[in-house]
Amino acid sequence: MEKKVVFMFSGQGSQYYHMGETLLAEGDVFKKWMTRLDQIAEPLVERSIMQLLYDPRHSKAESFDRTLFTHPALFMVQYALAQEMLHHGIFPDYVLGSSLGEFVAAAVSNIVDPEQALIAVIKQAQIFEMSCEGGGMLAVLDDPRTFRENPLLHHNSELAGVNYDGHFVIAGGNVGLDGIHTHLRDKGIASIRLPVSYAFHSREIDPAENAFISHLRTLSLQKPAIPFCSGMYGELVEAVRHEYFWDVVRQPMRFREAVTAMEREQPAVYLDLSPSGVLANFTKRLLKDDSSSESAVLLTVYGFDFEKMNELKRTIARPNDSITGGNDKSMIAYLFPGQGSQHVGMGEGLFDEFPDLTAKADAILGYSVKELCLNDPKHQLGNTAFTQPLLYTVNALMYMKKRKETGRRPDFVAGHSLGEYNALFAAEVFDFETGLRLVKKRGELMALAAGGGMAAVIGMQAQEVEDIICRNGHLEIDVANYNSPVQTVLSGRKDHIMEAQRIFEQAGAGMYIPLNVSGAFHSRYMNEAKKEFEQFLNNFTFNKPVIPVIANVSARPCPFNEIKRNLTEQITSSVNWTDTIRYLMGKEVELFEEVGPKDVLTKLTEKIRQSSSPLFVEDETPEEPSTNEQKNENNLPIVDRESVFMPSARKTITAASLGSPAFKERYGLKYAYVLGAMYKGIASAEMVVKAGKAGMLCFFGSGGLRITQIEEAIRDIQRQLRSGEPYGMNFLHHPDNQALEEAVADLYLKYGITVIEASSFITMTPALIKYRAKGLTRRADGTVEIRNKIIAKVSRPEVASNFLRPAPERIIERLVQEGKITQEEGRLLQMVPVADDLCVEADSGGHTDQGSAYVLMPTLIRLRDDMVREHGYTSEISVGAAGGIGTPEAAAAAILLGADFLVTGSINQCTVEAATSDAAKDLLQQANVQDTDYAPAGDMFEIGAKIQVLKKGLFFPARANKLYDLYRHFNALEEIDEATRERLQDKFFHRSFEEIYQEVIAHKAPAEIEKAERNPKHKMALIFKWYFSYSTRLAMTGSKEHKVDYQIHCGPALGAFNQWVLGTELEHWRNRHIDQIGEMLLNETAALLNRRISELVGN
Repeated sequence: MEKKVVFMFSGQGSQYYHMGETLLAEGDVFKKWMTRLDQIAEPLVERSIMQLLYDPRHSKAESFDRTLFTHPALFMVQYALAQEMLHHGIFPDYVLGSSLGEFVAAAVSNIVDPEQALIAVIKQAQIFEMSCEGGGMLAVLDDPRTFRENPLLHHNSELAGVNYDGHFVIAGGNVGLDGIHTHLRDKGIASIRLPVSYAFHSREIDPAENAFISHLRTLSLQKPAIPFCSGMYGELVEAVRHEYFWDVVRQPMRFREAVTAMEREQPAVYLDLSPSGVLANFTKRLLKDDSSSESAVLLTVYGFDFEKMNELKRTIARPNDSITGGNDKSMIAYLFPGQGSQHVGMGEGLFDEFPDLTAKADAILGYSVKELCLNDPKHQLGNTAFTQPLLYTVNALMYMKKRKETGRRPDFVAGHSLGEYNALFAAEVFDFETGLRLVKKRGELMALAAGGGMAAVIGMQAQEVEDIICRNGHLEIDVANYNSPVQTVLSGRKDHIMEAQRIFEQAGAGMYIPLNVSGAFHSRYMNEAKKEFEQFLNNFTFNKPVIPVIANVSARPCPFNEIKRNLTEQITSSVNWTDTIRYLMGKEVELFEEVGPKDVLTKLTEKIRQSSSPLFVEDETPEEPSTNEQKNENNLPIVDRESVFMPSARKTITAASLGSPAFKERYGLKYAYVLGAMYKGIASAEMVVKAGKAGMLCFFGSGGLRITQIEEAIRDIQRQLRSGEPYGMNFLHHPDNQALEEAVADLYLKYGITVIEASSFITMTPALIKYRAKGLTRRADGTVEIRNKIIAKVSRPEVASNFLRPAPERIIERLVQEGKITQEEGRLLQMVPVADDLCVEADSGGHTDQGSAYVLMPTLIRLRDDMVREHGYTSEISVGAAGGIGTPEAAAAAILLGADFLVTGSINQCTVEAATSDAAKDLLQQANVQDTDYAPAGDMFEIGAKIQVLKKGLFFPARANKLYDLYRHFNALEEIDEATRERLQDKFFHRSFEEIYQEVIAHKAPAEIEKAERNPKHKMALIFKWYFSYSTRLAMTGSKEHKVDYQIHCGPALGAFNQWVLGTELEHWRNRHIDQIGEMLLNETAALLNRRISELVGN
């Protein structure tokens, strides 16, 4: 049986100065990747990792333990070594990391971009240094049972991992570890202090959790391209969530279990790519005597084992084309770079090889291109007026050389910005000299631009970048380049670009790098240059391209009759590089070769291919003019059929782009995702806080709680959310207790609650209008500033109309007369709707009108539009969808129905954060879509309002409906037959009617008691309604004795969710967290919509 290859990567403790130095001298790929990653790390840690690592003043024996430097050093060395192995045809069938090594494994497996992974480990180190006390780790060479059996160990440290039966690692504070080390030495047990500065895998690093997870959520994660064995779970996993990369440094390492899992697959070669060979040593001890697997070490403190690598190349290497599928018949695209690729020395050898073209360039430019490119004596190479023609010349000469060497013409060409002129040259649209004259003029015009600036935003999705620009009112900033899914370049006035740096860094961008330019290239600010260049272009005629040229502006082949317009528009338009590569991927291009002096486009293209899907487009062939000169004799607008019949460079939908930007901006959200309130505090403070920190909006479930309980929750939430994170409180209508409703409103005003979810309202009430009024002020321009925002849950058009109108005049007049609002507040109330936004609630868990989203959403959206026109509102009113949303398919349907935001409920009740009992969650976890039923609502029992509840394994629905039937048919308990009365008291209530009645009236007002004494039917209602409170208490406390009476509000969305996650780690509710569920649901919804749209439009 062929042995599989497992790449293994280690974490902290295996590093030392000069690791990998011998390979650096001879391994070109290793050196290339070390240099590339060092360029990313250096501005973040403010020094070169390579210079530090290979500084001759440091010896290998010196302690190398500052996390800020060791974290990136370990990542760089191991990732670069993996790339060296790939270059030699040694490919992994699996990857396995331990601790920090999991970041390397994830990058090699394409779960995360290597640059993002490197930034993440640096960010982690920075957060540790700001948040955590120093600590350490101790490797103990003894039976792991020693940890449990020795109180000194388990009282003063935590078990960080078991590597094999005679080796385990503990973590803790330095004082405790010193004591343990001395104690073990006295007992004759060997232990070694690892060269680390923090107690990884222990509670000592918990202060870093929130900040690091916030950064992790900016990462773009993919499913592994190479099977990924988790060193934390100890098993193969198909996908990881963002928080996983916190857990790998916080939770214990399970390397022993991981190797055992690998051994169950088939025999393997465990290739240790760590700096010290420690994992290979562990693996040897874990392999059973009859195992045919083996472990191999390439790098140790003694240097790199070139003989071992040659042996591996003979025994397990595979030809590169077995992996890439490359051959001479593969489709190939040549890519030409733009500014940023120039450097002194570029073009060496080319000027002598192509003397005629070099002489033509000298004549056109008026200076020696060879002298300036190779020596740059006057430091002009960085000046745009010189850079553009010189780079065009070098790119063109490199293309000529490649054509001469290969004899092959590429299947497609594309260029980045300036490079597009080289692509047109390669496609024979114009000759070398014409292209150079065009570029010379372009460079001169662009060099005149002043006062502009540009910045690269790295580590953040393009849609999120755009959302942040809009949300923060920076509409004067344009996107210049979509370079990769997580690299976007901004352009605008320099002061605006610098102001935006703080905003993006606070929003979690991995890096925000202002570029050394003087102009706002590829933006509206280049309009004057565009106009002059357009006139200049009229002096030239072009040829039809012999190779498809993919245009920057459209990311599609540029039609012949559009070439001039395309070159003009390019000056002020975005470079759509991501979609350019995706288009070529869709055309089955397998080989991408950069033709230029650096590898900038090669790196960007690698990232795009790793993380993006192809664009499949059926190209239209536009009619061409009969001559080479582009004509438009009728002086009519030129219409490109491609742009009419196909989306041009359609933007990819992302989780962050779903929904209304205005809604997200209004509430300060990352996602248009709301977690609806669940009564009795089931939507807990913990749930609200976790959602807020994830950029989602959750409403605390205040219904059914005492004022003191609500107040305690508010304090808890506000204590934890101090940085403007979003949160809200439920505001429940109490038709029979207006005093309670007003008390809750006053409480919210007291604590400055600015967002509420108004639910169960039929008509507007004074308490609700008072809350709204107290947040209104008049701006200087006369418009109304709304501080207290209301999202109204509605399921009927007439109720929605009440919320979409200004407050009723009768309520305004009453509140003014009673002195509860001012005259000015009353006037302002007449200028705004009662609610800012609507949540359309279809059939859902809890209170429900059993409505259909397919009927309600279009109806209420049209109603919203009509009311906005009628009242002349200027602010956008968003309409969200709730009810039945538990899967990506349901969420996508809601979006297509027009939902501006999504609201989930039932799926959040079966999570760690939900404040109900484990027993209730165990039942919820087992629910399928058919396992719910309708029952009377306890708070609206008399009028027969319905709630949807869980029925599987429970008697509550049947018993509640029985009580309502009895209430409808009888006017007093005494009218019910004796047998039924006994069954109610013995089986339903487990106590007598009189005992229940005494319990009820102990909490009722005198007027209520008097009514019950006077009206036997009302007394019966109070006793029957007691059962609904009782059944809720049973569920929330997890009573084992009366489990069948649990009242658990739930809709079929949870059943659908349970089926969706069946067989994954989220099958079990103890692994479910509301933020992870929300992000997963939105990510999968976005992916589904992208697929469906592509299928529908062929894009």
